[in-house]
Amino acid sequence: MDPHSPGTDQIETLVWIGFVAATILAVAIVGGLLYALRRHRAERGAEPRPLTGGRRIQLRVGATLTVFAAATLVLSIVFTDRAREVPATGASGLQVADSEPLQIAVTGQQWLWRYDYPNAAFSYYKLVVPVDTAVELNLVTTDVIHTWDVPDLAGKADAVPGKTNHLFFRADEEGGYFGRAATLSGQAYAAMRTEVEVVSPQRYEAFVEQRKSEIQTAQDRVVGLIERGEEP
Repeated sequence: MDPHSPGTDQIETLVWIGFVAATILAVAIVGGLLYALRRHRAERGAEPRPLTGGRRIQLRVGATLTVFAAATLVLSIVFTDRAREVPATGASGLQVADSEPLQIAVTGQQWLWRYDYPNAAFSYYKLVVPVDTAVELNLVTTDVIHTWDVPDLAGKADAVPGKTNHLFFRADEEGGYFGRAATLSGQAYAAMRTEVEVVSPQRYEAFVEQRKSEIQTAQDRVVGLIERGEEP
């Protein structure tokens, strides 16, 4: 991961916590097994005999594992809670009325993402957002479950039939960020990718206005063809 939004650094920390915890457990278990094999190894031909551990060692191991699991749980709760905090728009971001996040509707379908902007413009595959601006994605789907996943900007979020889920992020640097399908949603789910292009607030406003104009021009052309009885 290359965190570029508040919360993604917390997610990266959680990943490292999980990796370190798993490594410690793996080393402890393998080390314990090797120690037991070495200590209780018998001479060739000796009769096998049952071995039992002392109650004290069992209590010590159990207590150590309990403390380790509790510490991991507490750290996970703390960093998860921080990752869920809604970011605020920065001084150089697009200032939205009432300081609310920029609302963008996201629709998943087999196998493409559609983005609807506040001025009725829309785009497919590529989402364009202003830098240093709090963005709220409202995710829905037209068919099955799809998962929006751009790890450098936010955690995963599912688009679930009959429900609207919400995801927040604030990109701190202009550039392109890429994501891919994270849930099996059918035959071509592997090709269901997306790109988030982060631009300046001025370029964002110019983009949505241009998209709206292009869409209106295309609609007017189709209506004109229909009125003249021609095929669109």
